[in-house]
Amino acid sequence: MRVSSPSTLLLGVVFFCIAVALAAVSVSTGPAWLGLDLTAGTADGPLKVEGVAPDGPAARAGVRVGETLVAVAGKRLDGRALATEDSQPTQALSDAAMRHQDAVASALQARPVRLTLEDARGAQRTVVLEDRPRPLSTLGVEFWANLSFGLIAALICGWVWALRPRELATRLFALTGLSMLAFTFGWAVHATVELAMDAAVLAPVLWLNMGGAVAYGGAMIAFFLSYPRRVMTLPMMLLAPACVLLWALSPLLPGNPSLDLAGQGGTVVEMILIVVAIGIQAYASRKDPAAMAATRWLGLSVILGAGAFIVSVALPASLGRPALIDPRFALGFFVIIYVGMAVGLRRHRLFELDQWAFRILFYLGAGAALLVLDTVLLVVLRYSPEASLGAALLVVAFAYLPFRDVLWRRTVGRRTMKDYEMFAAVAQVALTHEAGRRDAAWRDLLGRVYEPLEIADAPAGGAQARAAIVDEGVAMSLPAAAGAPALLLRFPARGRGLFSSAQLKLADQLVALLAQIEQGRDAYARGVVEERLRIARDLHDDVGARLLSGLHRQELNQTHEAMRGAIGDLRAIVSGLSGHALPLDDVLADLRHETAERLAAAGLQLDWPPPEDEFSGPPAPYRIYKNLTSACREVVSNVIRHAHATRVVVSLQHSRERLDMIISDDGVGLPREPGGRRSGLANLERRLGEIGGEVTFPESGSGTVVRLSVPLAGGAVA
Repeated sequence: MRVSSPSTLLLGVVFFCIAVALAAVSVSTGPAWLGLDLTAGTADGPLKVEGVAPDGPAARAGVRVGETLVAVAGKRLDGRALATEDSQPTQALSDAAMRHQDAVASALQARPVRLTLEDARGAQRTVVLEDRPRPLSTLGVEFWANLSFGLIAALICGWVWALRPRELATRLFALTGLSMLAFTFGWAVHATVELAMDAAVLAPVLWLNMGGAVAYGGAMIAFFLSYPRRVMTLPMMLLAPACVLLWALSPLLPGNPSLDLAGQGGTVVEMILIVVAIGIQAYASRKDPAAMAATRWLGLSVILGAGAFIVSVALPASLGRPALIDPRFALGFFVIIYVGMAVGLRRHRLFELDQWAFRILFYLGAGAALLVLDTVLLVVLRYSPEASLGAALLVVAFAYLPFRDVLWRRTVGRRTMKDYEMFAAVAQVALTHEAGRRDAAWRDLLGRVYEPLEIADAPAGGAQARAAIVDEGVAMSLPAAAGAPALLLRFPARGRGLFSSAQLKLADQLVALLAQIEQGRDAYARGVVEERLRIARDLHDDVGARLLSGLHRQELNQTHEAMRGAIGDLRAIVSGLSGHALPLDDVLADLRHETAERLAAAGLQLDWPPPEDEFSGPPAPYRIYKNLTSACREVVSNVIRHAHATRVVVSLQHSRERLDMIISDDGVGLPREPGGRRSGLANLERRLGEIGGEVTFPESGSGTVVRLSVPLAGGAVA
């Protein structure tokens, strides 16, 4: 059978609730409006006027507070005429009161309405009431509050049922909401009756109130026997509610207690059976963390809401005692049930609800301990009220609350590792070199943090960027990290709990921290490799080439020149390994001294005047001065070998960000390649290009001019 869409079903629920609200308003405003507040001391006593609506028909007719209402349209009245919530002791007396109310309701249908009143001196008078429609504002807070309670429950149940209309649990849950709407409808309409209501209307209203309460308990019992785990078949689920319903209807037999009193007793019995059903469900779910969390949360919601109503209203009424709180608004306790059950039944973030259930139980335990201890001190030990309350507060504060914190840490909030231990373990995992050992260390860390019963590879699927909780908190999936594939952790805390949002956040933090440390490790490893490659390249290109060329030189001075160049390169490489930047003045002074020795050995004159002022910029990094020195050496070597020059001139132009070294000679000049390109340019461009510099060959009348331009700012090099 095709099921309508959730939006269509929910829209139908909304229209149904609107229709119920309109029906309640119509039934409540249908009888004649008197504008009186009447009370009766006994069932057959006189009716006293306790209040008069300022703008009502009775006020306009001159009815005064304190008078006695004797008759309506000639029909004499007594306390039985009031459709009050006070129960008759037997069903026979309740039926007699119903017949009397029906007769009074028939008299109220006469128009105009005539009331016979008697004052304190015994003088009687008859007043005629104006026939006016009853304003909605006079229905009272009790009507609107109880009708709202039922509508809220019906809407919440309708929302859950519309999302899962085929499931037995949601159908039973919807039945509880419908039952609550039935008895709140009856309660609300009954609360608006001023004097009497037609039996054709009053009897269904009372039946709705009583029958809805009994049906509510039966549906709740069946619900807890089917959700979250189905523990028995549906006929067996409905057996206990059916027995309670038959017992509640037993007052229809002659001589039995009234229907209302039996209904109150039936509600108490059903509440006991609900608690038993919760216990059965908890036992059946003891090995299933998700089902246990649902049972714990839903059971807590019902015990808090329905239990508060039973203890404060239904139980005292069944024992013939006054209610502990104003029963007109006691149905508000049931809203707690439906708000909690709706969230729990949808199983939305149930792992958090499980922890909230513990928190609520702990705080309720503190309140109960305070009340019990205060009562013992006050009644048994006969302390003064002030002393007993103070002693109870001290005992709860210094005994129960520390015990509660210890219990919380050992059950819900327990932490297996301290933060600094956890972060140190993450760093150790990230810095483990071998991939297999890193994978094993990561799994071991997750096992220590979450204590899952199972850590397995996640099913193959799309790439996962963040951790996620699945299966309503039973499992948590983690993205690939530490060389391990995506993982699935199941049954945390050794199977005693569910994954929470705090644990989900911690997992994201661990994965992010692990990724950051791995990035730093990889960057360090790349830096080490690059540094090794640079040293090898420098040794091969500079030192190795100079030594090799020195071995093949025929003249001794040329061999000395090659050796000096190799020694200078070695000194620069060793200096670079220290990682320290050098002042540019020192670098240029060493380079000027080396260049002078090389040119002097070759018989050339050097004109390199020392700078007039010191460089004000920062020290030069190794890459800057090493490549500048190598480029300068190459230019000088070319001059010695090929220029046939007699004189070399070096001048410097610098700023804080850049240094230009201009080397010129009076030799034959460099030959031009096809296209006008100077030979030897490629090697110099490579050296200076590595540090963001450039080499140019300005035009000159004779000889060769080479401009070496290098950046001095670290940002330019990067």
